[in-house]
Amino acid sequence: MTKSFITCLLLLAIGLRLDAQACDAPNAQLDIQGNNIKARLLNGGDLFWDLNDGQFIPNPTPGGNDPTTIYSAGLWIGGVDPAYNLKISAAHYRFNNKTDFWPGPLDPATGTSEANTCANWDRIFKVKGADVTAFLAALPSLQGDPAAAIAQFPSIMGWPGEGNAYFSQVWGFDLPFTAQSLAGFYDFNSNGLYDPLSGDYPAVVLRGIPPFVADEFAWCVFNDEGAGAPHGISGGAGMNMEVQLTAWAFNCPGQSPISNTLFTAHKTIYRGFEAIDSCFVGFFVDPDLGCYSDDFYGCNPALNTFYAYNADQIDGNPGTSCGGVPTFSGVPPVQSVTFLSTPMEKFIGINNAAIGTLPPGTTDPTLPAEYYRYLTGSWRDGSPITYGGSGYQSGGAATDYIFPDNPSQANGWSMCTASLPLGDSRCLGVTQPGIVADENYGRILPGQVDEYVLAWTVHPNPDLPCGLGNTFAEVAQVRAAYENGFADICLSSNTATPAGQSVDVFPNPAHSTVTLQYGDWPVQEIRLFNAEGRLVQMVQVQDAGQTELRIGDLPNGLYTAQIRGEGGTAVVKISVVH
Repeated sequence: MTKSFITCLLLLAIGLRLDAQACDAPNAQLDIQGNNIKARLLNGGDLFWDLNDGQFIPNPTPGGNDPTTIYSAGLWIGGVDPAYNLKISAAHYRFNNKTDFWPGPLDPATGTSEANTCANWDRIFKVKGADVTAFLAALPSLQGDPAAAIAQFPSIMGWPGEGNAYFSQVWGFDLPFTAQSLAGFYDFNSNGLYDPLSGDYPAVVLRGIPPFVADEFAWCVFNDEGAGAPHGISGGAGMNMEVQLTAWAFNCPGQSPISNTLFTAHKTIYRGFEAIDSCFVGFFVDPDLGCYSDDFYGCNPALNTFYAYNADQIDGNPGTSCGGVPTFSGVPPVQSVTFLSTPMEKFIGINNAAIGTLPPGTTDPTLPAEYYRYLTGSWRDGSPITYGGSGYQSGGAATDYIFPDNPSQANGWSMCTASLPLGDSRCLGVTQPGIVADENYGRILPGQVDEYVLAWTVHPNPDLPCGLGNTFAEVAQVRAAYENGFADICLSSNTATPAGQSVDVFPNPAHSTVTLQYGDWPVQEIRLFNAEGRLVQMVQVQDAGQTELRIGDLPNGLYTAQIRGEGGTAVVKISVVH
């Protein structure tokens, strides 16, 4: 196909779209509560609010008017095309129902959507781990009766996994055919298609981690094209980006940081046709620890985390008063947001101009260029973050991180040591697409897929004022759980290693063969995944006690072995070096 013919096709598509109906703003909302956190999910790029009030609630009470730790959050993404045109999409606040994101996937051939596609996908799909367990137990009796399976387990039979033949029977519209997968699932026969009656089931699927089932998890898809709808928040031009959001939670009594954490993964698929340079991806967070006017914030670049904490031991200003907003009766907790799969490249604060007297250059953006300046780690007016004071034109050296020191560090730079006035602050943590060591880091190519995994953790009982308690230690625990594929924490649906069982690996690193030793545990199957999460080897176990894997043909790298046996699944890491 010639380049001129492709151009004609694109021009024809653009011409046809002049009379097409644009997508309506998304409406779907859904609560997820797999542990101590109750959080509202939306499918318009934003999170954790109901468009009026914050809905990230630790330890909610039935029917209670409980305080929140986050008012709202949202995805920002921006870059520059080859003609130096700015592309920007941002979830900020949906004033007058305006948005930069709309429901549904994009057509890979055109990078566009249609109004009916947006309407069909204006929904969020949720599954409970207990339902997966019940479905697998009932599977033998359901395999010849799809109607009964749909009636009993609609969330599993209607899961938007690639190739699901039952999806339209549950939801009334068809799945798209796409080169990139849709919602994650455990692929029992490794054929790449979701067939629940053949043993497949919904799961969380991340790069480099075998599929797992959390206590609750949800999935939705949205895009920044909206069948040509204008960007009502940033006012900018979108980049034809599809975003698949997965959120999940574990209920692990006794593992406080895990049970106080909600995880999210934003998988971005670039459907445009030109490279995007100088691309930054940000997560905007408006942390309100109960009262919105007495919070401080800071970051720990070494842990790739940022956080909010109360300015004193009492929630409210003054006292426990906050104009009717629910406040914490005890010491307010710390709220952290941690980048797990990518580094946090920049961190900056954004001030609510309606509260306090603040420099205009530090307040909420209104123009496309202002959104992008914040993404690049500059203030709204283009000024760099400068070390010391408020970080705005302080006279210090330029830096990528505002308030990077522990607030308890007397000689460090934090909102505590800077003695700043109280206000209503927002935060923006920024990363970039691609692989850090690659020459194309920060560049997006057509068809490129990236993944941004974050942990949203509540840390109770900090030693305020200016003390964060166990926050950093708990962030490190959450990171370790992610880096170990969540193998050492409780998991739903028989995915945890059975008690008293362990797997030894030797040699490790290995170059030709590696032996997995598992004692008297009855193991049936071993699957080996590469760093991208792709299955590269599957072995049906023949010998008791141990299995030898031949890895001589595999490229160098870190692999994950999933050992499936009676009562559960174990996960170990294997390093291949030739």
